[in-house]
Amino acid sequence: MPIYSNHYLITVKPNLAKEANTISKKGIFNRNSSKKREEENEENLTPWQKEHQRYLKEKDGSGEKEETSKPTNPAEISEENQEGDFTENNNDQEQGKDKSTSFTDRLPKLKSHHKQLHKRLFILITLFTIPLLVTLYYISPLNSLSKVEVEGNQNIDSQEIIASSDLQVGQKLWSQYLDREEFTRKIVQELPRVKNAEIKFSALNQFTIDVTEHEEVSLLAEDKKYYPILENGEVVRQPEERADENKVILENFNSQNQIMPTIENYYNLPDEIQSDVSQINYTPSRNNEELLTIFMNDGNRVIVNISNMEQQMQYYPQVAQEMDDNGIVDMEVGIFVRPYDENSTEDEQDGNEAE
Repeated sequence: MPIYSNHYLITVKPNLAKEANTISKKGIFNRNSSKKREEENEENLTPWQKEHQRYLKEKDGSGEKEETSKPTNPAEISEENQEGDFTENNNDQEQGKDKSTSFTDRLPKLKSHHKQLHKRLFILITLFTIPLLVTLYYISPLNSLSKVEVEGNQNIDSQEIIASSDLQVGQKLWSQYLDREEFTRKIVQELPRVKNAEIKFSALNQFTIDVTEHEEVSLLAEDKKYYPILENGEVVRQPEERADENKVILENFNSQNQIMPTIENYYNLPDEIQSDVSQINYTPSRNNEELLTIFMNDGNRVIVNISNMEQQMQYYPQVAQEMDDNGIVDMEVGIFVRPYDENSTEDEQDGNEAE
């Protein structure tokens, strides 16, 4: 009987060994095939899914280590099984939190990556769009001058100002705008009435010439015609048939050097004296080239130098009040008064006719 049992044991053991080998081989084969499937699946995963899979493997590995470290005592195992139901839900919740936090932790990185892509895309679009827009503008009608207008002119025709500027409608806009100082210089040179001019944009491809004119301060009488005299002493050779009553008349003046100081001194006089002056004649003598004869509205005449006209004429209202009859107030050297008589010079007689 023992021999039989021993023989049975001897015959059974090889079979058990073979089965164990086959089971181990199948297990190894299954593990290898599962690993291959996992590797193939990992290759098809996105970067985020790979990262998440790696995180789950780490969590599983840490769990296995904790299980191996647990005691193998049946009593302890039973106690742990009793506590397992209580802690299992907590562990699942913690794993869920870890999974959610792992996803949310990676969201800022993804957002920053998208922002960088958008920024680069915007830069590329801008670099290609700006040259394209510049090229389209250069070849479009918007790059050509379409219209020119004039503002501020009172005595000069607008078309005359545009013609004197040499601005060309239909030509390149910016080249003419960059040379605008040259165009305004031509206007001032050709038109003596223009004090200054400025060229500026009035629309996308339109110009406006803003003009400031010299003020007319007096009139120059020549051959029974009247020519405007501007504030700079320039005489405009555009005759007028009738004189403006609000402007003083100058006669026999031949040069701007004579006109300018006369006008300056005249406008420095008090308003009441200015309003009493009707005409100023240039009447130089052999010894004095500055003599003026001023015809007053009250019938008197004043002889005075151009240089001291402002100072001497200050006394005229007082002198006129003390005169019994109309006459001549000589202020060339001092102040002398004499009446009109038959011995008056030809210039004085001409002055009476002018009155």
